[in-house]
Amino acid sequence: MAFTDGVMAVAITLLVLNLEVPRVPAADLDEALWDLNGSLIAYLLAFALVGRHWIVHHRFFETLRAFDARLMTLNLAFLALIVLVPFATELFDRYTAEPAAAAVFGAIMGLASLVNWTMVVHTLRRGYVHEAHRAGTEPFGSPLGLGFTIMYLLSVPVAYLSTSAAALMWTATILLHVPLGRSQPKGS
Repeated sequence: MAFTDGVMAVAITLLVLNLEVPRVPAADLDEALWDLNGSLIAYLLAFALVGRHWIVHHRFFETLRAFDARLMTLNLAFLALIVLVPFATELFDRYTAEPAAAAVFGAIMGLASLVNWTMVVHTLRRGYVHEAHRAGTEPFGSPLGLGFTIMYLLSVPVAYLSTSAAALMWTATILLHVPLGRSQPKGS
């Protein structure tokens, strides 16, 4: 858990490095700050998405009573994708109107979500989830739990139609936890 938390913290911290302090005369500072709007939005969206992944991941790992080499390997694959998010964020920030940039961001987030879902399914099948938490964890390993993955991966072809629509799809994943939470039994 400490290693995962550290990697997630580094990834989320690297996001801010995409924001550059303007080097302009003082009279032009207001305009230069306004020009950072797109970068700030990209930063906030990526921060929220990585933060949401961290919360889900952290809560999930707290439910485990055991793990194996396969789970550790899946976790490393998940983290490898998460540390690519700062790159994908900067790419999308620099080339917001370019479909390929949005597609890269959507693909990285989609693959990270898929690996996370695979970890949940694996641990449920192997009986690694504490029985007290099983009912609350099962929705995240169900077909409904693939909603995050589907939304991100569908944003890849959508990006070639509209990069703004793809970004709206990513934003919608922040709210996707609502139906998963409602599918959990009371007291989970």
